[in-house]
Amino acid sequence: MTGRVFTIHPGAPFLATLAEALLDGRLIAGSGYRDQPLDLADVSIYLPTRRAGASLRRAFRDAFGGGAAMLPRILAISDVLEAQDDLLAPEALDLPPVIAAAERRLMLARLVSRWRERVTSDRLLTPSGQPVAVPGSPAEALNLSADLLALLDQAELESVDWKKLDALVPDDYAAWWQLSLNFLRIATEALPAAIAERGQIGAGAFHRAMVEATIARWQTRPPPGPVIIAGSTGSVPSTADLMAAVLALPEGAVVLPGLDITAPGDTIAASVFDCAHPEHTMNRLVERLGVEREEIEELGAPKPALATRADIVRRALVPAAVTDQWPQHAAVLDADTAATEAALAGVSLTVAASEAEEALAAAIALRECLENSEARAILVTPDRTIIRRVVAELDRFGIEVEDTAGQPLPQTPYGQLALLLVEAATEDFPPVKVAAILGHPETRFGWSPARVRPAGRLISRKVLRGPRLAGGVAAISDALRALKRQTETRDDGADAILSDAEALANAFGEAMAPLVVAAALPTPTLADFLGALRETLSHVTRRSQEDEDEPTQAERQLLSILDDHTAAPDAGFSLTGGDFAPVLRALIGNVLVLTPSRQARVMATGPIEARLLPTDRLVLVGLDETVFPPVTDTGAWLSRPMRAGLGLSPPEVRIGLSAHDFSAALCAPDTVLIRAARRGGAPTVPTRFLQRLTSLIGPTRTEAMEARGGRFLDWARRLDDRPALPRVARPNPAPPLSARPRMLPVTDIETLIRDPYAIYAKRVLRLRPLDSFGETPDFGTRGTLVHDVLANFAATWTGPWDETAVVALTEFGRGRFSEALAAHPEVHALWWPRFQALARFIVLEFEAKRAPLARHTEIEGSLELTDRFTLTGRADRIDVEKDGRVTVIDFKTGRAPTAAQIAAQLTPQLPLEAVIARHGGFSRLSGPREAAELVHVVLRGLEGRDEIESYTGHEPRGSDPVTLEQTIAEAEARLRGLVRAYADPNRGYLSRARPFRKIDHGDYDHLARVSEWSIEDDGGEE
Repeated sequence: MTGRVFTIHPGAPFLATLAEALLDGRLIAGSGYRDQPLDLADVSIYLPTRRAGASLRRAFRDAFGGGAAMLPRILAISDVLEAQDDLLAPEALDLPPVIAAAERRLMLARLVSRWRERVTSDRLLTPSGQPVAVPGSPAEALNLSADLLALLDQAELESVDWKKLDALVPDDYAAWWQLSLNFLRIATEALPAAIAERGQIGAGAFHRAMVEATIARWQTRPPPGPVIIAGSTGSVPSTADLMAAVLALPEGAVVLPGLDITAPGDTIAASVFDCAHPEHTMNRLVERLGVEREEIEELGAPKPALATRADIVRRALVPAAVTDQWPQHAAVLDADTAATEAALAGVSLTVAASEAEEALAAAIALRECLENSEARAILVTPDRTIIRRVVAELDRFGIEVEDTAGQPLPQTPYGQLALLLVEAATEDFPPVKVAAILGHPETRFGWSPARVRPAGRLISRKVLRGPRLAGGVAAISDALRALKRQTETRDDGADAILSDAEALANAFGEAMAPLVVAAALPTPTLADFLGALRETLSHVTRRSQEDEDEPTQAERQLLSILDDHTAAPDAGFSLTGGDFAPVLRALIGNVLVLTPSRQARVMATGPIEARLLPTDRLVLVGLDETVFPPVTDTGAWLSRPMRAGLGLSPPEVRIGLSAHDFSAALCAPDTVLIRAARRGGAPTVPTRFLQRLTSLIGPTRTEAMEARGGRFLDWARRLDDRPALPRVARPNPAPPLSARPRMLPVTDIETLIRDPYAIYAKRVLRLRPLDSFGETPDFGTRGTLVHDVLANFAATWTGPWDETAVVALTEFGRGRFSEALAAHPEVHALWWPRFQALARFIVLEFEAKRAPLARHTEIEGSLELTDRFTLTGRADRIDVEKDGRVTVIDFKTGRAPTAAQIAAQLTPQLPLEAVIARHGGFSRLSGPREAAELVHVVLRGLEGRDEIESYTGHEPRGSDPVTLEQTIAEAEARLRGLVRAYADPNRGYLSRARPFRKIDHGDYDHLARVSEWSIEDDGGEE
């Protein structure tokens, strides 16, 4: 070994210390660059990430006082793997071209699909008879191929010999693993052979070849200046090989992050076998490099408090084999209480009640740090969901966050639009998704946003809401043309928007045509689908000439993915229309879109980058098991014993890396630890690292950390506090008489009795409930449909009321049902048999017995009660009896009111219609008519459940009987009293005055804030 190995104390700023050590000549013996800055150009420094490289450049500029300086060549380790170390890496020129990622994935996906097709049915069952999960769709094949490619690349970098597969005994494994083992044999042979046949090389093989070639080049032609690898733990074998090659150079150096060079021998020995230890990977690396630990020099001089804190964390996370030394460690802490308290003074612990409170506490902790105008803060967590929550909470403070991992492409606006377009085309244009597309910020159609947005809103409000249209996207244009014919032109603006809506609907139909055509092909291919999607996207997102918006990074990445996969030789992958959306999700699901920001002072990053970047406060969130560390997953293709048999690193290595990240985070000058007591509604377990730390320092010091972190929790819980407000009173608006309704139908009188506020909202404020998108017909729709069919048939049928009438009514209803339910065949299948059943009942049991009577269907009438109020009504039917009296009939497809309810005036519809008839309000009846009976015809469409309920009076138990005449007279008297009451300007329209049931809900309850004023003081029900 020629070069040297260093480590930087976790309590010292890594990159700043690295820059200072290089400039002062400590890193490369005899080569100080502070006085000879031009010589820095000969130095090459490799770091784990490119972002760390950008921060190191800032560290060098700070070291030179901010002035101009010649900087070293700073690269990411991945630059070696991707042949970007030199402008033209000679090793790369000698290698075949790397197969494109899209081409390799599709090649493997086809292999997975063929494997699935050739697996015999008897191999799809476990010994217990349970089915084995194998890919059953193109999307599943693509997802499995992505997992397999990651495994193959890892194996390539770790120099795994796939010939060891032959040594694995399939009979030792469950059915799935046997299938997996057989397929791996195919994949590791067929895939490389297919790639080589095309004259290409796989990415993993290329990376491994580049590492080997770089090492060979350094051995024969050493670089002209020093080479330094810093910040890496050497967890990837190829990186460890590169480190060994650097140490073989005359001026090579390796700088490890936070290696404990003072650890006792028993701790070091135990850590080599304990994958969960923070320094497990680095200690094995030191052994692999053949370095004696006493030769490793520590760089950086942390403050005493941070040095002590690092020692505390190291003692807390010792290997399990030496935890019996904890009492001695605790005694050391107690021996110097002042130093221990000073070490832990910069650590705060917050235990939130839930994920929401956890995110808000983290946002407040970050917000407090920014009170210093020069301060920068880092949010650290491996959980993307937590990052999204915290970013959303920081948005309330107007704080921008730079997310170093990037945003998943499907969550970006452009990715969401692409998925919406595919789903709309393959699901027959669900109204809610069409509305989302037309209102999407990326939707342009070559128009300006000021033109496309109003037109899109009109289509959403007037066409897409309400019953779903039949006929796909063409039905939208048809509905708009019908709307234009029905709507009178009010002003130029409204007419122009309607014309724009027509043009927008036509443009939308033309844009969606490629996807619709592709989905309708008998056997569309992946190329057909992706080409159609790209064409549709280009039409939908086409910007106007005046639009100066540049394409977003998400747009560039998504279009690049489409182009790469379309151009791949295996893009002939067969699909169906239903596969389009899942396949697109599989292609873009793991793609991250980076949106760097130079203005952001808060950075959200993963633990690996956090240990290298400078910060004034580090907020570590998600300190619960399964979050930090993440669940150890062996992957879909290999079980734990199979991985061990092949020589792959065990998944528990990730726990050790997480422990190292935890140790580094604790050594930030100001660290805030945050966890949630419940996650997803279930109790959580604190991360093992935190449990170890709190067990070592004891409950008193733990409580002190929680007290410091409690302020964030207290602020989070008080953030939305406001002065106590009195409970809202039950609404009882009293509009002026001039604004009150002068006319009400009989159907509104019951509402006026039960919930006057609903009449106020509907008739005074003139508010109407907004229809839902693509409403499915409900029982109200069924009732209206049955009413219309029966009314029209009764008005036109002149034949006998026998089986002939049953057949005629059935045929008449068939056409109306088919027309009304064309977009809902599933509803038609349920409702049509019930109509056939009620048709026989209505003809033979009802109409046949009333055939001689004169019948009036859908008859309208009115009664002027005062000069300021008129009652109107439309009876389903009124039959004139032989004696001149009338029978008022109401057809019900649901429950009919009881005689008691009619007598008590709780359902006054038919009595009030009888009142109108008594006063001659129905002009078609030629004069006043008394009522003979009130009839409800209940048409459930179920055999034996249809019935005719006649009301001629009511005889309650223990009370005097009530006649029909008394009921009608009482209805009139109460109505007149109601009219007089609301003629009083002081009388208000009280909310839910007499609800039928407390659990009933009205269309205007939210406007009346019923849920606020109706809750009792004891927290009971309404």
